[in-house]
Amino acid sequence: MEGKSMKSKKVVMPIISAMLVLGLTACGAQDAKDDPAASNKSTDKSDSGEKVELRVAWWGGQARHDKMNKLFDLFEQKNPNIKVSREFTTENQYAEKFTTQAAGGNAPDVLQTSSFFQFDFVKRNMMLELDPLVASGDINVSDFDPVDVDGGKVNGKLYAISLGHNINGIIYNTEMFKKAGLDMPKNNWTWDDYVATAKALQKSLGKDAWASEDEGGVYRVLELFVQQRGKSVFTENGLGIDKQDLTDWFTFWDQMRKDGLTPPPAIQSEQGDKTQEQSMLARGKVAMITKSSNQLKIYQGSAKDELGIVSYPMDPNGQKKIPLIVASLGISAKTKHPKEAAKLINFVVNDPDAANIFKGEHGPQASKKMQEVIKPLLGKPEEKEYAFVNEMMPTTKPYPTMPGGSTSVQKLLLSNNEAIAFGKKTIPQAVDEFFAQANQVLGR
Repeated sequence: MEGKSMKSKKVVMPIISAMLVLGLTACGAQDAKDDPAASNKSTDKSDSGEKVELRVAWWGGQARHDKMNKLFDLFEQKNPNIKVSREFTTENQYAEKFTTQAAGGNAPDVLQTSSFFQFDFVKRNMMLELDPLVASGDINVSDFDPVDVDGGKVNGKLYAISLGHNINGIIYNTEMFKKAGLDMPKNNWTWDDYVATAKALQKSLGKDAWASEDEGGVYRVLELFVQQRGKSVFTENGLGIDKQDLTDWFTFWDQMRKDGLTPPPAIQSEQGDKTQEQSMLARGKVAMITKSSNQLKIYQGSAKDELGIVSYPMDPNGQKKIPLIVASLGISAKTKHPKEAAKLINFVVNDPDAANIFKGEHGPQASKKMQEVIKPLLGKPEEKEYAFVNEMMPTTKPYPTMPGGSTSVQKLLLSNNEAIAFGKKTIPQAVDEFFAQANQVLGR
């Protein structure tokens, strides 16, 4: 990593204790939310020639870190009075690390967020409302796709500026499909197709590779499953699923494990904090994994075999709409430099030189002008990604609203699925404990 990069440190804190700390600090942050101008006055030091330091946080693997460092190096060249201090980690560690920092009043000035984290960050009073900075012209969203603008809003107020939009799908190894004598999967395939494909792949792969990662503990994948039932994992006030939904989900993945279609628990559990470059998909150890469409190019950068992307399997009798993911940048409610933070965000989303570096890292960029800038620069993985997104866009809907504490509940899903996999809990025990823990975290 470059010298300016900071090594991520996993913050280990019991979930309930973290929530209590966050709850105590929420009231203190409320004033900033109600009157951001009162508590976030910028001294405009960068315009007066005095050096301003902005802390910026994001998640990702090494390829993204390199790209973001290059991006912020260029920003510093164009704005010599602003220094960008960089903090990054893996996605699995991200929410816990920065919600904990925010609880202590030490959040970065600019934070990456997405549909997975945004509602929780806003409800913890971590985020500055950005409508005034758009109205003042500090941030320009005039040519943004409406879905990108709306994706940064909570309760009608803008808190995040889109870096691009993407859709969850299954990224797969085309060579493993060919070796198994299978045709490439097609969008809107069924659950029966998926399981039959996994079994055919496994027969060809043998004992040293697997058809799929164990995804029973992955929130984004459970969300796709229950959306087909007309539900969402969360509502604005709590959980939107019942125990039967989670029982069915855990049972499905338990059977996948028993059929030998996923890695053994000891191997799967090691994957939690690994980057895309170190993943089992990139190393040719699994054939399929569910990820955001924008990650196709990242995995392809480290994979020997050609990768493809297809929709998540569908229930033929279920609902077909899938949630659109918007990745974004927001400003801390506690920043002392909102104008400079806005300048940095506006640079990332609207500067052609920045677009030449960023190249749709999170999918088709919000700005139509920037989409035209990068179009000649897109490679084959990006072409596949954009084709997939464009084909699936008519079936998308906004990401569901979530309650405060939802990021902590996402971790509960992972821990309970692992407990089942290791034989430490039965499925009924895991389901009961998940609902008890989740309802406590969500304050119900």
